[in-house]
Amino acid sequence: MTTVTIARPEHSAVRPTHRPGFTDLTRSEWTKLKTLRSTWWSLAVTIVAGLGFTIAATAVYTAHFSTLDPETQAEFRQDTIGLILQPAAQFAVLAVAVLGVLLIAGEYSTGMIRATMLAAPLRTSALLAKGAAFAALVFAVTEVLAFVCFFIGSSITSAHASTSITDPTTLRAVLAFGLYMSLTGLIALSVGALVRHPAAGISIVLAMQFVLPGVLSLIPGSLGEHLSSSFPSGATVIMGSGHNASDVYSPLQGLLILLGWTAVLGGAALLSIKKRDV
Repeated sequence: MTTVTIARPEHSAVRPTHRPGFTDLTRSEWTKLKTLRSTWWSLAVTIVAGLGFTIAATAVYTAHFSTLDPETQAEFRQDTIGLILQPAAQFAVLAVAVLGVLLIAGEYSTGMIRATMLAAPLRTSALLAKGAAFAALVFAVTEVLAFVCFFIGSSITSAHASTSITDPTTLRAVLAFGLYMSLTGLIALSVGALVRHPAAGISIVLAMQFVLPGVLSLIPGSLGEHLSSSFPSGATVIMGSGHNASDVYSPLQGLLILLGWTAVLGGAALLSIKKRDV
């Protein structure tokens, strides 16, 4: 009788599956982010809006300074940095917020989210990587914008009020510009992950930035002021000097409000993407 011996291969033909790490996911999300035309269009609008509103606000106040009442003139001198940065942030942030919604809600509307989740079985890691790439890009671009706005705006207001980048309060406000923009972008990304529809997500973000604060401000007394300023848009106070008496919250309180919105909506988005089907 002949015995047949089957030789075992030295190496298995089946290779172990490589699970992408967080760095791999972030690199992948960065590739997607930079290849989208909406990314660069949104950032272009952010830059144009930021510079435009900084120049417009500072030029108008400077040109009409002599006609302002003494109280307004005092606020102009005490919170010059707020006049320079806050108008830019209030409107430029809309482009960032729209982009944040589109980055995730657009994947759901096109079905691309299925490919993303197949490549990254840990769904929460994929969303965190997307948020990290998005926030890093927004922070880098808007911080450069903040410095440009500051130098242009301070040159316009120098006739009546001077401010220096070496002043700790001014430097804090300039650095807070990028932080505000990136955190608000993450809030919008979270909203997009929750509603999974671009139009609905953008509508909610615009309502949070403009409509709801305006409606709540109609409530008489300090309650209306505090509720209105408790939305993410109220966190622009972190870009002021902190000496403006009309501010409901301090810069630190504004930062805590913004971090609170980011944490709550971000946590809800992570839970949603983990539990719900794609």
